[in-house]
Amino acid sequence: MNKRKEDVLNMYLDKIIWYSTYVDCLSRVINEFIENGDDNLKSGDLANLSVLQTKLAYRLRLLSLRVDSMLEFEY
Repeated sequence: MNKRKEDVLNMYLDKIIWYSTYVDCLSRVINEFIENGDDNLKSGDLANLSVLQTKLAYRLRLLSLRVDSMLEFEY
């Protein structure tokens, strides 16, 4: 693997780590709100958090697919 491809792969792996962390944190926040409720929540807060989580999860999926395609070996 050449240096450029290795750098791109490392960049994608770093992004995957960060996006997975964001998705995990948002999931925990959403679950906490659902379980305990909060009087400070506005009517659209959970919906907005869920939309953000969906967007981050989709981006995480795309990055994972890119890394997977880069790591495919030809026989």
